[in-house]
Formats: sequence, structure tokens, C-alpha cells
Amino acid sequence: MISSPEKNVSEFGFMPGQKVADFGSGAGHYVFVLSKVLGPTGRVYAVDLNEDLLVRLVKEADSMSADNVRVIEGDVETVRGTELKDEILDGVLFSNMLSSLSSIDAALTEAVRILKKGGRVCVVDWKDSGLFEAEQSKTKRKMVTESDARNLLAKAGLMFVKSFDTGDHHYGLIFKK
Repeated sequence: MISSPEKNVSEFGFMPGQKVADFGSGAGHYVFVLSKVLGPTGRVYAVDLNEDLLVRLVKEADSMSADNVRVIEGDVETVRGTELKDEILDGVLFSNMLSSLSSIDAALTEAVRILKKGGRVCVVDWKDSGLFEAEQSKTKRKMVTESDARNLLAKAGLMFVKSFDTGDHHYGLIFKK
């Protein structure tokens, strides 16, 4: 079974009216699912460095009338690189993102900075190297195991809430501030 954004978002437990950032949003696989869950009074911040993907995301948001989606061309590995204010979000999502980062610690610091007390960090990432290997050989990225992720999030001062099933090739974790 392949990881399903719809199923995973239901595990995150976000509610209408909340504000969530998708770090490394890419083409927006999670952005539009979050947009529906958070509703018109909520907000999804799609944060990525890839301007082309963000332009596509804006066009898709317009075509879907997803008025609660905001796009930020920002660096999650830089303090204030997201340009979001301190402690304003209910959640931050890292989906297949940890292994792409040069500094996971820096990205977690930025996530913690923008999270409200009690806000959640949700992680969905690779748990086996089978599908990851092809990508890894091109990019020289190292897979971040579930154990590594748990340690890194705990080191960032986040408290473990739960793990959840995301399919055969991914793991899912939720931590809170």
C-alpha cells in the first residue's frame, strides 16, 4: 500500500479553522487535502524553495477556489526563512522532507519557532530503502529512519504523541510542542 495523503491527514487530527504549514510542499499533495480539512476559516501555508512548483500550486489553488492556501517561497532551514510570525501555527508537516534537508536541526528550530504551545509536528517519511534507493542514488540523500526522526524531534524539544500506519513504504509520527 502506498502512503495516502487523505488517510495521513486524518491521523494528524487538525480541525477547521486551524493554521498549518507544509514544509517542502512541492506540488501540493498534502496542501489541498489540508485545505479541505481546515476549511475556509483555516489556513495552509505551502513553503518551498522551488518557485516553479509554487507557481503551479498557486494556479491549482485558484482553479480549485482554495482561498485558504498561502504560498511562501522560503527556506525552512533558515531562522525566519518562512517569514511566519512566532507561535502562530497549530501544525507543521514534513512529508518525505527530512532526507532532503542539509540541516534537520535548523528546520525543526524553525518549526518550533512558528508553532503555538501544543501545536503538532507531523512527519511522513520513508521507512524502507527499496523505493527510496532510486531517488537516493541520484541525489546522494541519506534516508532518515523512524528512530533517527524520533531522536531529532525529541532533541528539538518536542514531545512524542503517536506513530501511525502510513502504508508499506513510509512511517508516520506526531510530536507536539
